[in-house]
Order: sequence, then C-alpha cells, then structure tokens
Amino acid sequence: MPYATAIELLDRFSAEELAQRVDRSIPRLVSAELLRAAANGEDLSSYTAGEQVAALAALAVIAQALTDAASTIDGYLAGRQAVPLASPPVVIKRLACDMARYFIYDDQVTEVIQKRHDAALAFFREVAAGRVSLGADLGAAAQPSGGSVEMVTDATAFGRKASTGFI
Repeated sequence: MPYATAIELLDRFSAEELAQRVDRSIPRLVSAELLRAAANGEDLSSYTAGEQVAALAALAVIAQALTDAASTIDGYLAGRQAVPLASPPVVIKRLACDMARYFIYDDQVTEVIQKRHDAALAFFREVAAGRVSLGADLGAAAQPSGGSVEMVTDATAFGRKASTGFI
C-alpha cells in the first residue's frame, strides 16, 4: 500500500517536471494538465485517444514508483512497526514522495534528488535502529489514564539511629 498518492506527489513537486519524466511516449503527449486531470480521475474525453493512453501509462509509472517507495519504507519499518502503517505520519508521506521521485528519475537522477533520497534512507535506518521514533504507537490511540497516583514505601532502611558504629 503506497504511503502517498499520485496527487500528493504532483502537489509536492512540479506537475510539469513529473509529466516530462513519466511520459515515455515519443513525441511526448502528456502535459502537466493532462497528468493532473488523469490523477484526479477527471473526464479525459477532450484529449485524443493517444493522449489518454499515454496519461494512463504515465500514471502507471507514478503508481509503480510510489509502490517501490512504500516497499522500501516497509523494509526498514518492519522490525519496529506493523507494516503497512494504517495512518502514516506526515514525515512518511513526504519521504515516500522523495523516494518515488528518485525512482521516477531512474538513471537521470540529479544531485538534489539523490541527496533527498539518501536522507530518506538515513532517516529510515535511524528508525530501524530505534534512534528515531515515528511517534506514539501508530497502531493504537493513546489511552487516557483515569486514576490517581499513590506512592507506597516501607519504613526507612537507613537513618542516624540505625547506622551507629558503622563508621
């Protein structure tokens, strides 16, 4: 289960940039507007059949990248959390988008995209090692305590009278 949607990926990064990367047709048929419309599930009847097919193929590339990112994330989290996370925190969505963008760029990754991907992997390594927490137990809501606190102790073990002759 992907941790981000195609719409979230398009919102986070330029739809024009992603359209150029995911459209594998020559000449390119998928514009930013077409990709966003297809991702939103809008009516594509105003586009040619070729553009519609290219847009669906482009969405398949995005879906595969998001799935690959989720699989990578699950691999790191599986030792600490039940995966897939039912309601992932915002940081997971952000890092899933960074990783999906890396997968979309494939062998043409820029330095910035590489650094963001490396930072995401470093974050998940820290989570897997237990040095970073994703927050409270993601599987259950925190239960409020309803009782009062009471502290009970035995009699004092040490005191001036009990320690005579010790030193």
